Amino acid sequence: MPESKNLKFELPVYLIEEIKKYCKSDEQDCTNFLNKAIKFYLKELKKEEVRNHLRDGYQKMAGLNQQLADEGLSSECYSYLCYEQRLVECEKIESKKG
Repeated sequence: MPESKNLKFELPVYLIEEIKKYCKSDEQDCTNFLNKAIKFYLKELKKEEVRNHLRDGYQKMAGLNQQLADEGLSSECYSYLCYEQRLVECEKIESKKG
């Protein structure tokens, strides 16, 4: 079992009553309940921090991503145009044969 220390803090009465009520109905120790609740909350804070970093990164990269997408689109359009021109040439050759 990990080392433990006491931590004294105050909570509003309504919150204490709600915790006690939940622990009693779930037959759970209040300390265990609070440990789980704090771990859960810290985990959620870390997730939110990661989401914020990702959002900031996406926003910083938006200009470059748009530029790359535009270049890719231009390249694809050029390739498609060349493809269509070759098809037209092939159709002309086929129509001359037939």
